[in-house]
Amino acid sequence: MHLVVGTSGHIDHGKTTLVKALTGVDTDRLAEEKARGITIDIGFAHYTDDAGNEIAFVDVPGHERFVHNMLAGAAGMDAVVMVIAADEGVMPQTREHLHICDLLDIRQGIIVLSRTDLADEELLELCAEDVRETVQGTFLEDAPIVPVSAVTGQGLAELKSELARLTTRIQGHNLEHPFRIPVDRSFTMKGFGTVVTGTVVAGRLLREDPITQYPHGAPLRIRGLQVHGRQVDGVEAGQRAAINLAGMAKEDIQRGDQLAAPESLLTSYLLNVELKLLDDAPRDLTQRTRIRLHLGTQEVIGRIVLLDEERFKPGQTQLIQLRLEREVSSRFGDRFIIRNYSPIFTLGGGRVIDPAPYKSRRLKGDLAQRLRLLAGQNQSDLVEQVIYLQGTRGVRTGEGFIRTGLSEKTLARGIAQLSSQGVIFCVNPAEKKYLHTAAVERVGGFIERVLAAHHKAHPEREGMSRVELAGKLATLFDDKEVGLLLGRMVKAGRVLQSGQAYRLSGHEKSISSQQRALLAQLVEVIREGGVQPPRKTALFQSAGVDEKTGMQLVKLGTHDRQLVRVKDDLYYTPDTLEQIEARLRQYLRDNKQITVIDFKDLTGVARKHAVDLLEHFDAERVTIRLDNHRVLREAQG
Repeated sequence: MHLVVGTSGHIDHGKTTLVKALTGVDTDRLAEEKARGITIDIGFAHYTDDAGNEIAFVDVPGHERFVHNMLAGAAGMDAVVMVIAADEGVMPQTREHLHICDLLDIRQGIIVLSRTDLADEELLELCAEDVRETVQGTFLEDAPIVPVSAVTGQGLAELKSELARLTTRIQGHNLEHPFRIPVDRSFTMKGFGTVVTGTVVAGRLLREDPITQYPHGAPLRIRGLQVHGRQVDGVEAGQRAAINLAGMAKEDIQRGDQLAAPESLLTSYLLNVELKLLDDAPRDLTQRTRIRLHLGTQEVIGRIVLLDEERFKPGQTQLIQLRLEREVSSRFGDRFIIRNYSPIFTLGGGRVIDPAPYKSRRLKGDLAQRLRLLAGQNQSDLVEQVIYLQGTRGVRTGEGFIRTGLSEKTLARGIAQLSSQGVIFCVNPAEKKYLHTAAVERVGGFIERVLAAHHKAHPEREGMSRVELAGKLATLFDDKEVGLLLGRMVKAGRVLQSGQAYRLSGHEKSISSQQRALLAQLVEVIREGGVQPPRKTALFQSAGVDEKTGMQLVKLGTHDRQLVRVKDDLYYTPDTLEQIEARLRQYLRDNKQITVIDFKDLTGVARKHAVDLLEHFDAERVTIRLDNHRVLREAQG
C-alpha cells in the first residue's frame, strides 16, 4: 500500500521534528530554513512500516507567509497528520490548515499533540478538549489523538501503529483515469539532467509511455523513473515520484506545471466552479473580486464573476466563474482553494465543474439550472449537461472523460442511455462526437433560414447541394457531419431531398419562359462550339446577353446539369465533355501518358483550352499529373 501523508499545523508546533523522529530525515533542506529554524518550503521523507506499507510524508510550512507553499504540497495527499503543540494548543494556522484540508476533500487524518514533554497532565487534557471542539464537524472529528514527544520518543510507536491502521481506511487510488502528476519541484541532477517530483494523483505511467507538459501542451520524453530513490519501470497513483526528463531544462518546467497523459486535461483562462465561502470569511465577495487560485501545485491570480447572486456571503456555496491571468489545465472535479489577493488569507474552496467554459456574464433561468445539475450527483444529468453546455461545438468521448470525471464504462453507459432516449445525437460516429438535440435544433433552424434565403434569391434553382450547405457550416462541422444532420432533417420532414439538392417543402423552382429561352440559346452556342466552345465574354456576346444575365444563366445551366463548369469562364455540354474524356482515356490506355501538346493534337483545341480541360480531369480524379505529363488515375492504383 502506498500512502502520502501531509503534515499540517501552526508554525513551530514540531511538524518537521516529528517527521525526522519517524523517518530519520530532516526535511528542511534550504540553508535559510536551517538558519532561521523554520520550514519555508515543502519537504519530503518516507519510511516502510512492518507490514510493507510505503508511507511518504510531505512536510509543509506552518507560517502564514508560506501557506502558498503548504497548498502546493497538499496536492495528492491521502491523509493529514494535524500537529498541535500540547503546550500552546490550537492556533490561527491550525484552523487555516484544517479549513484547507477540509475544502480539498481530504477525508482521513490523525491528530498529534506534540511537545508533550513540555506539558503536564492537566494541560495535555485541556489541549485535547480544545482540539476536539475545534475539529467538530470536520473530517478530523473522529480522528485518533496521539500525544507525542519527538524529544523523548513517547508516543512514536503508537503514532506508527495509527499510521498503519490509516492505510486500511484509505480507499483505493484512482488508477482508472489517465496518468497525472502536479509538479512540486524541478531541479538538475548531475549526470541525469532535469528531474521533477510530485505526488501521482491518477493513473499509471511506464517509462516508454507518452507524456505531455500542461498547460503548455508540449510532448516530453522520459529518461527514468524513481520512487523513494529506487529506479522503477513504472509509477502509479498514491506514490511520490521523481521523473527524469530528456531534453528539458529545469527552467522550462516549474512548480505549478502538470505532467499528464496526452489529451487528458483541458486548458483555459476560464473555470466554472462550485465555491464554498468559509463561515469565518471576513467579508462578502462581490463582483470581480480579485483572488488567488490554488489549483494543484499552481497559484494564479484572477477575478470572480458571480453567476447566481449579487453578493456571496460567508458560509454560502455558489456557482461562480473564475477569469484568470494565466491559463490553467484541469478536469471536472478538481479541488481548489481561493485566497484573498491582499491581504492574503483563505476565503474558501471547492471543485471545478467546467474546466473550459464559454465566457458568462450572469446566469438566467434554464442555463443556471443546467449548471446546478452539472454540479449535482446524478451521473446521467452530468453527461447530458456537459454535452448541452458545449452547444454546437459538441463533445467527443475523449473530452467527455475530462469534462465529467467519469470512468470509460460509466460515460459510455450514460451516452448510450441518452442516445436511446433521443436526448443526444451522434453527429460523427467515427470520432464519437455528440450534440445535444437542443443544439441540433439550432443548427436545423439555421439550415432552414439559409435555404429560405437561397430560395428567395434563386427561385429558378431546385435547392442547395450538401457541399453548398456544408460551406455555410464549415466552422462547426465537416462535410460528413453536415450530411448526417441533413439526413436527420430529411427523416423528420423539415427539408426535402431531390437528387443532390435540398429544399424546403414549400419551394418549387420557377424559371420564366424568357429565362428558359435564353438558357437554351446559350447552351446551343456552347454545343455548336464543340470541343472548343467560346469563353465567357465571347459566349455572352454570341448569345446576345449581358454579363449579369449570362452568369445567372450559366449557373442555372450548371445546377440543371445542362452545362459543366470547367473553368470560371469556360463551360461545356455534358455530352461533349464525355466524348473528350472517352478519347483521353483510350489514348492513355494505348500510350500510358499524355502531355499538354499531345492532348492539344488529340482534341484539336487551343493550348489554353487544353490546359483547362486537363486540370478539370485532374480535379475529377480521371487523371494524375506527374511532372509534365498525365496518366490515368486508375492505372496508379
